[in-house]
Order: sequence, then C-alpha cells, then structure tokens
Amino acid sequence: MTIQKIRVWAPLFFWCFQLFINLTRNIYLIPSGLFWNTFSRGFITYPLDIITFCVFYYYFAPQFFKKTELKLNIFLSILYAFLYGSIWLLVYYFFQIKDYSSLRAVYFSSFGHTLNYSFMGVLIRLALDWFDRRESSKELEKQNIKTELALLRAQINPHFLFNTLNNINSFATQNSEKTSYAIIKLSEIMRYMLYEANGERVLLDKEIQYIRNFLELHKLRYKNNSFIKFTVTGNTANIFISPMLFIPFIENAFKHGIKSIADPIIIEIMAENEEIYFTCSNTKRQLSESEKQQSHGIGIQNIKRRLDYLYSGRYTLMIDEEGKTFSVYLKVRYHEN
Repeated sequence: MTIQKIRVWAPLFFWCFQLFINLTRNIYLIPSGLFWNTFSRGFITYPLDIITFCVFYYYFAPQFFKKTELKLNIFLSILYAFLYGSIWLLVYYFFQIKDYSSLRAVYFSSFGHTLNYSFMGVLIRLALDWFDRRESSKELEKQNIKTELALLRAQINPHFLFNTLNNINSFATQNSEKTSYAIIKLSEIMRYMLYEANGERVLLDKEIQYIRNFLELHKLRYKNNSFIKFTVTGNTANIFISPMLFIPFIENAFKHGIKSIADPIIIEIMAENEEIYFTCSNTKRQLSESEKQQSHGIGIQNIKRRLDYLYSGRYTLMIDEEGKTFSVYLKVRYHEN
C-alpha cells in the first residue's frame, strides 16, 4: 500500500484502533454487568472526537505552520476548542447530565479531548506527509540517477569517438585489418551502451569486456601502447554490478594522465569475498589554465552520487590527487547473482 493510500485510510485505521483499545480496557467489567454502561458513556462523545481528529488531520495539519496563516490557524484552533466544549455541554445535557457542577467539569474535560485528538491528527498527518516527501525524494533521486547515467552514456566521450573515427579513416587507406578491428571494437562498445547498460545491473564480465574494448581503441592511437596496464583477478563470473561504474575514472586517467611506458596508466579489477576492488592510477601531466578550471569530468562527480544511491553503506571510495599521481580506489559489495 502506498503512502498516498495510507494517508486516505489513516483516520479509519486510527479510530478502529481506538475503539479496540476502549473495548479491551473495560473488558474486565463484563462479569459485573457494568461493561456496556461504562463503554456507552464514553461512546457518546466518539463522534465529536472523530470530528476533531478529522478537522485537524485534513484541514489544519497540511497548512498549520505556513507563516502567512500561522496566527490565523492558532486563533481558529483556540476558537474551535471553546466551541467544541460548548457542543460537549449540549450533548451531555441532553443525554446524561443535568446538574451545573458536573457540566462545568465536562466543559473543562473537553479541552483535554480537543488537545489529545487534535495533536494526534496533526502528528499522524505530518508523519505521513514526511514519509510521502521522502519517498517522492527517493523517486526523484532515482530518476536523476537514471538521467545522469543516460547523460553519461551520451557523452562517452565525444572526443574519444571523434578520435576513433579519425583513426578508422586513416586506417582505411593504409591498413584494412586495423580498420576492421577498430570498427568491430567500436560497434561492441556502442552495442553495450545501447542495450546492455540500459538496465540497473549488468554482469561484471560484460563490464570488463566493455573496458577492454575501450582500452583497445585507445591503444590504436599510439605506436607504443605498453603504457596501459590492465589486470583482472579473482572469479568475476555471475557477479552483477551497476553499469559503467568504473569508466569515468578510466576516462579521467586518459584525459589528464601522461601516456608513456615510464609513467603507465594502471587499472586493476579484483573480485574477492563478495566485494569488487577497483584501482586506477596515472601520473598527472601539466594542465593548461583552461583545463585546471574544469572539473575531473561530469562522470566522476555523478559517480559519487550514483554510489551513494546504489551502494549506500556498501562502498568505499578514495581519491588521492596529491603530488604527481592521481589514484582512485573503489571497493563495492556487489549484488548477489
């Protein structure tokens, strides 16, 4: 049952519970024959208490604390309490009580009922509204995460695609084998982004293959591509993770890192003890002024939000950019297969 439906039916649930409490707390009077007499005296004001609860639940609670209406709502609440007490007097006068002293006690006791059930009405409504806002916030966050992932797929990476197509064009006249290889790798990347990475989870092996294809296309740009060190250890079969968790860090390494054998880009993935360990490190190159003003990429900023949402309490992310090296360490407790 959704919060919206609970909010509609909450008054009925509350008063069924109140009726149950009132019945059970006087059940010991059944043997003496006083049960119905005692219960009926309290039952006289049940409709009035229900009205009070509903007035504050449906009317006052949603708008009580608005700054523009706070004073008016306080005044109306006090006025309601006095009018409510007067109605109590009339009800008891016509049904049970005739003497003045008893009616005065009834009038003052009505304030206790007003305070109790108005407070319960406001409290329950505010609590349900809070849960509703929290669920709406979660749903909005979920939609934002999906949007960010879609944007991440869309931006992978214009420069990378541009360079890859340029390489394919240059290979076309010189090396047909390289051309075919590059087209196959690019098609596998596009297929993964379009079809595999659309869901909330993918197999780790497919994510690793996507990274391999990404790295292979990068290698084609360099005569000596030994500066890329990519290793996978552990049993990666039948492990599900959220798609494209690692690629923003790898992209960042290529964007800001030195590409030489002496300063390799090192990428490692290890699966062990129901956890995935990802590390990526590169030696930082000298950036231009415009590059310094930019962030490390929309992907890295968004990945932190995705991790908070998808792996809350189940991940550790450490980024060290002090000195000459930029390194990332990510540990994730993965989804069960």
